[in-house]
Amino acid sequence: MLPPWDFASGPGHCIDRWTLNYRVFSTINGWSGNRFLDKLLTFTAKDMIFAVFLVFAALIITALRRRAMAAVVGCAVTLLLAFGFGLLAAALHAERRPFQTHHVHLLLAHAPGQSFPSDHATAGFAIALATIAFLSRPVGSALFVLTTWIGFARVYAGIHYPGDILGALLIAALALPFGLVAARRVPTRDPQPAQPART
Repeated sequence: MLPPWDFASGPGHCIDRWTLNYRVFSTINGWSGNRFLDKLLTFTAKDMIFAVFLVFAALIITALRRRAMAAVVGCAVTLLLAFGFGLLAAALHAERRPFQTHHVHLLLAHAPGQSFPSDHATAGFAIALATIAFLSRPVGSALFVLTTWIGFARVYAGIHYPGDILGALLIAALALPFGLVAARRVPTRDPQPAQPART
C-alpha cells in the first residue's frame, strides 16, 4: 500500500494522495491491465483527437462554401479564446502530470510537464461546443461524447487527472459566450434589390 504522502515533487513539498482528484484518477488508472482495453484506450488517448479535427475542418469548409461567415467567426473566436484561457489557467495553476508525482500505470509515453488543463480536452470540447452552437447540433453532440471518451482515455493511460479534463470543459464553456457575441456582430449581407420589370 502506498503512503498517503508523496515527496516525489521535491524536498519539502508533500502531496496529499487522498484528495478527490487523485482518488478518482487512481481508480480509473487502476482499471488498466486488460490488453484489449489498454490498446483501445491508448489509441483513443493519443490519436482520436485527429478525428475531431477532421470532422470540424469538413464542417468549416462547408460553412465557408455557404458563406456562413457568422458561424465561422463564432467558431474561430471560441477556439482562440479557449486556447488563450487554457494558457492562463496553466499559468495560474501549476500542476505536474500524474506520473511525475505518483506511481501510476503509464500506458502512453509522454514528456513531463504541465498537466492542467488537458490540451486535447480543451481543443475537443471547444470544437464540440462551437459545433453545437454554430454548425450542427447532432454532430457537435457526437464530438462532445467523443471528446469525453478521449479525456477518460487520457486519465486511464496515466497522463492526466480527471480535474484536467473537467477544467478543459469549463474553459471551453467560458470561451463559447464570446464566440456567440462575435457571431452576432458579423453583418449579414443584404439581399439584392429587385430589378423593376422592363416593359
